[in-house]
Amino acid sequence: MPTPPDPFPLDLTLACSRFSRLAARRADVGVSSVTWRVVAALGQRGELRVGEIAALEQVTRPTATTVVQRLEHEGVVVRRLDPADSRSSLVRLTDHGRERLATWRTKLGTEVGTLLADTSEEDRAVLHRAVELLGAIVAAEDLPMRGRDDPDQRPSRP
Repeated sequence: MPTPPDPFPLDLTLACSRFSRLAARRADVGVSSVTWRVVAALGQRGELRVGEIAALEQVTRPTATTVVQRLEHEGVVVRRLDPADSRSSLVRLTDHGRERLATWRTKLGTEVGTLLADTSEEDRAVLHRAVELLGAIVAAEDLPMRGRDDPDQRPSRP
């Protein structure tokens, strides 16, 4: 009989997911989680193709296209022809998009701060270390993007 898997990886994943949803509900930034993630990805990575956005956010290309079109209509993003592939376009945040992202992040940070207000200093230190560890894991395993396909350029895990 096979040994049951260690429950910790699943427990960690579920706890992170539930906390993320709780924080998003509390912040109530007025957009869907996919929209928020697309804008955040563009804020972090700069210009991306719609296909790259779909891959990063694990949504279909038509879903990513719909989100980008809505964001473009709202003035949050602009598209331009991809000089490397005339069949594709590159999407980037506008100044208005960067302002909205900053506002959303401020609101999210405030709400998460409220959730953590009664956390002990010791527990806060543990959470700070968890942020560092998870950030390093994500950076090391993140999807390679245009111009970032070289495994030697990936950050190492702590």
